[in-house]
Amino acid sequence: MTPTRIILLGAHHPHFYVRVGILQARTDIEIIGFWEQDVVLAAKIEKRLRIPRFPSEHELVSTVFDIAFVHPLDHDNPRLALLAASNGAKGLLLEKPGATHPEHLFKLVEQLKQWPDLVVEWGWEMHYAETMDFVRNLVRRNALGQITTSRWHGGTPSGGAMEIWQRQKNTLGGFLYMDASHTLEVIVDVFGLPQSVSASIRKLPKGEKHPIVSCWYDMHQEELDPATTEFAVGDLPYEDIGSVILEYETHNVVADFTAWEPTDWCADWGIDIYGTNGAFHGVLNAPRGEVVLRSSKAGYARGVTKMSTEKPQGASNQVGYYTRQIELFLQRVNSRAMTECADADNQVKLMKVLDAIYKSAKERRFIDVL
Repeated sequence: MTPTRIILLGAHHPHFYVRVGILQARTDIEIIGFWEQDVVLAAKIEKRLRIPRFPSEHELVSTVFDIAFVHPLDHDNPRLALLAASNGAKGLLLEKPGATHPEHLFKLVEQLKQWPDLVVEWGWEMHYAETMDFVRNLVRRNALGQITTSRWHGGTPSGGAMEIWQRQKNTLGGFLYMDASHTLEVIVDVFGLPQSVSASIRKLPKGEKHPIVSCWYDMHQEELDPATTEFAVGDLPYEDIGSVILEYETHNVVADFTAWEPTDWCADWGIDIYGTNGAFHGVLNAPRGEVVLRSSKAGYARGVTKMSTEKPQGASNQVGYYTRQIELFLQRVNSRAMTECADADNQVKLMKVLDAIYKSAKERRFIDVL
């Protein structure tokens, strides 16, 4: 079987390393090479991953390839996506959120329609979390009865919003836009577009300094940017917290976010959904969840049903979600399989919600989602 040929455009996001590791472990993949604008970072990647390095993005897309994985800083996502598409890409996997402003993303999606057979995916790996499979099944099969309200939480560990990709200049926002939107993506996936949103997005009064968590420092310890690893609440260039009410026709969703979680990535990304027949309580990763029903429904028994997990309870399955995303993405590209995915339709809906959230916070009123 001819291997699927992949090029790597940009390498500024930490998800680049996870995905490359997964691709390198597959026997049906040939990585043609990578390009990264930052020459210091590019030299480190070449030495660390031993992947051919191309001197320019144009030389890389001039090779024979099938799929482009696009992992630059957000401002360059649209340009590189269009460059790959116009040079024959069959599939694009773009790191999230995919653009520095929603209008740039909307424009990109319209431009990509020039290639109707192009398969496009955005890098929301938590879309593929086990907990989300469980939640989708509960909601779509109406096991909880009429849903009246739900509560979702997301964020970053202490000061994680100081990472380079979450504090870029001239973006719509900080960690809520760049990372906490993982939570908004799965909300929109489960419930669709809300009718309106009301939001508070705040920088908090400055407090004491705390050690910050950063994937960037872990990967590139000899090149710290900024030069210190301690910051205080209020030091972030953008928001410290966000609170959002999403109004649907039949229920409300309440979501809250902090850039200062005292736990590790995703450990407190909680979900609570309440319906007339039952409730669900769970966490995205390490995956756990249980549903409590008043009456048996949709294959779920009365009382408490705990969600089964691929790994022992309490063990992270984060790499498993990246792996599943890549596997299903390759199926969509190579066999045109229709699978559950974080595609352009979901991405446009998410960006509409993010646009309304920041507008609501600025104008201090409910904003209709159009």
